[in-house]
Amino acid sequence: MEKFVDKLKGTDIVQIRNFLIVGVVVTAFDFVMLKFLTDGLKLHYLIAAGLAFLISTVLNYLLSMKFVFQGREGRSRREEFIVFAILCGMGLALTELFMWLFVGKLELHYMLAKLFTTFFVTLWSFLSRKIFLERH
Repeated sequence: MEKFVDKLKGTDIVQIRNFLIVGVVVTAFDFVMLKFLTDGLKLHYLIAAGLAFLISTVLNYLLSMKFVFQGREGRSRREEFIVFAILCGMGLALTELFMWLFVGKLELHYMLAKLFTTFFVTLWSFLSRKIFLERH
């Protein structure tokens, strides 16, 4: 861990800060959507979690590509979005898996389960986007 921290450059720190800010905004939106879809529209928590995730993904892409990650040279916005969508699809699969595990098996309240799920999916999101989307 120390070697990782030692290798961080100023731009990486700014990028992580921006990622966290965008993440807080998108996560708040995601939680509000989940609450609305589950309690307001009475959708099943897994369907609501999936829909909230997908809607939040578009917002996340727009904010991330504007404020966090620089696109790779030679890749169009369309290609970037396709890669982003694939990575988010994997994030969606993780979201559904963790929600099912925490709610369906461990019997946690769906909003508490979403909190734990968000932690794991956020780690996946940053690392996968850093590797596959950003200019190297």
